[in-house]
Amino acid sequence: MWTRFEVIVGSELQDVVGDFFVEQGTNGVILEDKNGGAVGVIAYVPEEQAQRVSAALSEYLYGLQQILPEAGNAVVSLSQAPDENWALAWQDHFTPVAIGQKFLVTPPWLSPEPRDRRVIVIEPAEAFGTGTHATTQSCIVLLERAVERLGLTPGQWTMLDVGCGSGILAFAAQRLGAGMVVAVDNDPKAVASAVKNAKLNAILDRIVFACASVDSVKARADVVAANLDAATLKTHCAHLASLATQRLVISGVTAEMWSAVSKCFIAQGLSLEEEIISAEWASGLFAAP
Repeated sequence: MWTRFEVIVGSELQDVVGDFFVEQGTNGVILEDKNGGAVGVIAYVPEEQAQRVSAALSEYLYGLQQILPEAGNAVVSLSQAPDENWALAWQDHFTPVAIGQKFLVTPPWLSPEPRDRRVIVIEPAEAFGTGTHATTQSCIVLLERAVERLGLTPGQWTMLDVGCGSGILAFAAQRLGAGMVVAVDNDPKAVASAVKNAKLNAILDRIVFACASVDSVKARADVVAANLDAATLKTHCAHLASLATQRLVISGVTAEMWSAVSKCFIAQGLSLEEEIISAEWASGLFAAP
């Protein structure tokens, strides 16, 4: 038997709760839209592990609430599920996602028709950045626009992805014509995931991966992307601004925090060219002075 966990949270928490279940050993989660913008994060756990996971979930949500008070509104329910292969059943809920003007993001078990789009393969159980979240989608859109506005020559520009997660932004930049791409993350699991995904896309030899903290990154690039949280962006805004020679894309910020974060980067001499507000999240494209 299996135990079905469902955690109903606001959409801004769906990824962190999903990550919790992946870290507990589930192969993936199912996301179901609820009324009022809430999302049900569903995971199936073998019955003999349910008590351990339930205790860990309670502790996790309590700790999350200390940082994000809205986590206290989470509704948790458990129920018994029949003996099916739930370790794989969640895959049925994934479909290819068209992003921007040029990309189609797909899990590796599907083979969608590209229809004039560039396919990026991402293993969704591995790390943040599957293409379904508003911040990831907005970053890709802004990367496209940065390349268009700058008129960058394929193979003649560089890109740095800070906090690469699954590697999706680095892969998009490579497909947009970046001659050199560097992708870094301070989580070794994320770097391992990005390397795995690069192999799935047959571009491992075209991207440099590194496990490093934000403040230790020294490589400058024509275009820099940083899909991080608001606190990290504010703390490291001067350093991130110094890394971008032409354009900087930032994301991972709630709409209510966007004004404060964007002002930090403007104070560094960058100008805000474009911003996207989507599903309560904000992203921006900044031009270097």
